This record gives sequence, structure tokens and C-alpha cells, in this order.
Amino acid sequence: MSKRILLITILMTAMVLLAGCGSNQPSTTDAPVNMPTQQPAMQPTSVPVPEYDTTLPEDYDPSSEEDPASLLANEQPAQMAVHAGATPIPIDPVDMPTPTPRQALAFTYSKYTANNIGISFESVAGYEIDESQADSYILREPQEMVKDNYAVEISFQVTPTGSSYSLDNLRGELNTKLKDLGAINYTEWSVTSVSRRTLLGKDGYYGNYRGVMFDGTIVRGRVHMAKLDGKVLTLHITCPGWYNTDYMNVYTHIRDTIKLL
Repeated sequence: MSKRILLITILMTAMVLLAGCGSNQPSTTDAPVNMPTQQPAMQPTSVPVPEYDTTLPEDYDPSSEEDPASLLANEQPAQMAVHAGATPIPIDPVDMPTPTPRQALAFTYSKYTANNIGISFESVAGYEIDESQADSYILREPQEMVKDNYAVEISFQVTPTGSSYSLDNLRGELNTKLKDLGAINYTEWSVTSVSRRTLLGKDGYYGNYRGVMFDGTIVRGRVHMAKLDGKVLTLHITCPGWYNTDYMNVYTHIRDTIKLL
């Protein structure tokens, strides 16, 4: 009996001790004071969206928002290369052989009468005359007067036309002649656009050209065509390039003095 009482006493004592130890364990529901805690997730906030007026006036120019400097740059015209050829191009008035200009030529003029084509005019004295063709009158520079290995030639030609022949026809014929003159004997050939000018008081057109021959000789010239009554009169003067200004003065003198017989 006493042993049973002792055993019960021991069991009760052990249960009390176990209960005491359990009360000393920290509670899992109590967080330590200094322990960092996670903040709750951020809740989305409402941000006001700006409102835009998407309607534009009918005359609105979008380029007005661009850089003004860039717009000005776009207004600059493109530069185009110019090449010699059949297309009309500007031609310098004088071909200079050296930095030092040559002395201007002094001419003595004399009257020429071309009975076969019905005109008279004044030109450089002493030139050789060729009247071998019924429709042409040609003056050629004598050999002793030739400069730069190219003889000056001044020619007139009269060509009959039909009643429907117009100034537009004449202009087209002049362009063709300027092109054909450079078809042979030249390594370079360039022409100007044709310009309107009278000859013998009649409407017409003229054009200039520049060519370089195979030996390097530079040639310049002018062709002037005018529409007369039922015919076309053509004046052609060709000369060494470095004396172009001098012989264009001769052309002016011829034009100022030409008359119908």
C-alpha cells in the first residue's frame, strides 16, 4: 500500500515539474520587441491623367514646331554640276592663255558687198573672199594673219523657206546647227542657250559655242539666224578662243553696218 502511495506521489511531482517548464517557454504569438516587421504592401493610389485637346485647326502647320534653323537649311537650292556637252551651259567670255591678258587687237574695217546674196557690210579689211556658192558669202583670214593656229572665218548664208516657216522653226534649226558644228574635230564641245536678237531689223536668235580640238586648240564662235521675207539669213563667225572678245566686237560691227542691197 505504501509503495503505491509513493509511486503516485512521484508521478504527481513529475507532472508538476513538467508543467512548470512549459510555462517558461516563450509564446509564439508574441513577437520580440526589437524584431523588424514587414510593412503591408502599398495600396494603388489614383493618379489624375491629364486631358489633351486632340482637335487641330484646319490651317495648322506641323513644321512650325521644328527647329527654324533646320527649315532655313532646307530652303537652300541644290547645287548641280555642269558638264560640257549638247546641253546649253554658261560659257566664260574669254579664254586666257596666261595670267597676263593679251593686248586687244586693233582692226581696220572695210566694206564688203555680197551681190550673190544681196547684202553689204563692214568687216576686218584684207580677208579672202569666197563666193563659189550661190547662196553663201565667206570671208577667211589670210595665213599671215592667223593666230593660235586657227584661222578666223566669217560666213553668210541665205536659205529659202516656206510660207509656214516660223520663229519657232528657226530657233529649233539654230539649236540643231550649234549641236552639229561640234559633231566632228572636237574632243570637247559646249553651247549656250539661244537668245533672241534682230539682224537686218528682222527677228531672229543667236547662240555661242566653245570647242577644244584634238590638238588642244580652243575655238569659239557665234551663230545668228534671222527670218527675212521667205528666207533665213545666217551669220556665223568662228575664231581662236583666246581672242573671242575681239572677234565678238567684229560681229557687233558687222551687225551694226549690214544692209540689204
